[in-house]
Amino acid sequence: MDQVHNRAMDALQPFVHLADSSSASSPRFVTNIITNATSSPHTYVFAELLERPSVQALRSPDTPAELQGYLTLLEIFAWGTWQDYQQTPNLPALSVEQARKLRLLSLLSLASTTKPLTYEALMSSLSLSAPSELETLVTTAIYSSLITARLSPATTPPTVNVTSVAALRDVKPTSLPAIISTLAAWESRCGSVITDIEAEIAKIRADSAQRRAREHTRLIVIEKTLAKWNPESGEPSALGGDPAGRGGPSGRKLGWKKDFSAALRGRDFFGGGSNKREFDDDAFFDGNANEIDALGSGMDIDEGAGARTGLGSAGARTAKRFLGKKS
Repeated sequence: MDQVHNRAMDALQPFVHLADSSSASSPRFVTNIITNATSSPHTYVFAELLERPSVQALRSPDTPAELQGYLTLLEIFAWGTWQDYQQTPNLPALSVEQARKLRLLSLLSLASTTKPLTYEALMSSLSLSAPSELETLVTTAIYSSLITARLSPATTPPTVNVTSVAALRDVKPTSLPAIISTLAAWESRCGSVITDIEAEIAKIRADSAQRRAREHTRLIVIEKTLAKWNPESGEPSALGGDPAGRGGPSGRKLGWKKDFSAALRGRDFFGGGSNKREFDDDAFFDGNANEIDALGSGMDIDEGAGARTGLGSAGARTAKRFLGKKS
């Protein structure tokens, strides 16, 4: 739709240049510019032409009476409708091109202000006698990118469903106070929304600061608790033994972390692999009775290289079995 507006502005520029030329000193020359501008198939905005001093000079009492209506006609093309033209006396007659242009511009205004757009309302507002004439006009507006719409002649009542309208109507000067009032109310609502958003942001930040403070306090408590397990603190380890890990009764040099890990493994916290032997609670091997040391010594038994000759290459390996719990 912005491209349509730019094309309309570009199409008006030749007429603006003519109105600014030295030849525009004649009222009749200016009225010819207005007639040509309103008849052109690509011009839909006229405010810039209206602002030209030569065009505004038509308001002068010295302007011939038959030419004074052209300024009013240009204002109707800028922001008026077909009904405004019908209700205003002493206006110049319209050509076929001007009548089609004014009906198209009026369709834009009606599409922005009237809901729903029924065939009957549009035909009455645009002085059309047959639905086919209205459908031709709407189709022209669609293909000219003035509106995005869909005809629904089979509905009850028949309607024209408009979804978008090109911004091609100029603003009437007398409507500026109402527009300013509407914008001021909108600005006030926006200010209230911004204030509410800022208050919500401040609340979120305060809540976040409180959460960080709680997490910091919890972290300090956790660190103090872990310090009791740390041998560097000089306190005894919860698992017993030397606090610095310098060697316990068995002479091993294990820190508290190793003691803790060993304790977990001793209680089977990490599970066992397929190569581990299981012992029952009485420290005896829980397996085939033929594999138990006959002497019950609980010592390691080395099998010789030829002890398991029936196992192929595996028999060449020296296997060590643990047949009891070592003291």
